[in-house]
Amino acid sequence: MSSFGKSLEAWVRKLRPHLRPSYRKAYASLLGRKLSQRKPGEPIVCCDFADGAIDAVGGRYYFSLVLDLIDAGYFPVFTARRLTVSTFGTSKVKSLLLEKRLGAIGSVDGLDEPFLLITDTDAKPAKATKIVRVGYGQRLPVGKGEIPFPVFVHPRIAIGDKLPFSYDPEAERPVRLFFGGNTEEGKYDKNVIGEVYHMLTRREMIAAVVDQVGEERIRRPMEANAWLASNEPSDFVLVETQKCKIPAERWLDAMAKADFFLACPGVGMPLCHNLIETMATGTVPVLQYSAYLTPQLEDGVNCLAFHDEASLRSVIDRVLSMDGQEILSLRRGAKAYYDTYLAPGCFAERLLKDENPDTTLLMNSYRVPR
Repeated sequence: MSSFGKSLEAWVRKLRPHLRPSYRKAYASLLGRKLSQRKPGEPIVCCDFADGAIDAVGGRYYFSLVLDLIDAGYFPVFTARRLTVSTFGTSKVKSLLLEKRLGAIGSVDGLDEPFLLITDTDAKPAKATKIVRVGYGQRLPVGKGEIPFPVFVHPRIAIGDKLPFSYDPEAERPVRLFFGGNTEEGKYDKNVIGEVYHMLTRREMIAAVVDQVGEERIRRPMEANAWLASNEPSDFVLVETQKCKIPAERWLDAMAKADFFLACPGVGMPLCHNLIETMATGTVPVLQYSAYLTPQLEDGVNCLAFHDEASLRSVIDRVLSMDGQEILSLRRGAKAYYDTYLAPGCFAERLLKDENPDTTLLMNSYRVPR
């Protein structure tokens, strides 16, 4: 795209919230709530976002942050930034939040009581007891006051399922290794995973595992509900979305049938929401990007990690021959990590109770090659 084209696109994005009816309606509707839905004494977190970058990844950043604030017991209040507030009515992801209790004010100076502030501006309101500055650059933390934003479960899981997920952590499971997801050719074999992150793509990972396990030990369900109802023991269950789609409302049930999950990378970056969903069910991830979480996952404690195709094949042999006690220890480790760092509200609590006077929330650290 030419520089003129980019300038025109930026100009259109800037004007769109002011002109399009759907944007105008969403903006007016949210601002009309004011503080009417707040419960007495509920702590306020003011979200003051002027940069449209907060709406990246289809609004998932914004959605995950706000939902985690709610899960931590805070009442989110938004300032009247038309660019970022109007998209509550146009983003399929952000619109999921509209059924929650939310508030809105004209500006950060519109609150006359103490509050917490998360902002991508240089605002310093007198009533803010803590300010978290948001940064959108792709870089790793360099100091104690810099906190990387994590990847959360998929929005449809966060809204549709009650987390933490309820299951018997000590129960035996019929499936040793499971993968479910999209494996579309031309999409999940993009060069960016190899060239930028020096990792195997999703399709490369699955091809190596299929070869190592052997076709005779692989189960490929053709009907998801029939497989979900079955307790037939399986070494490796491979469910490719293009051939058999697991209903979203049964996704965590599918995860919880297995001891291990093949946590493949996404299309253009290593971290994928399925890793978080894996640990939510106490299923042990097998992955190449353990260093991309904060704190890092530990091989043999809460995951099984590999670094190339040869080590992946060795890990798969280990998975298939592992005894029950070692499996149970790993599953406990994965669930403990989730409960400590990724369960609903945990991140918001850490972020807002961080004792550093200057806290920076880095939204794109997970994209930086390690």
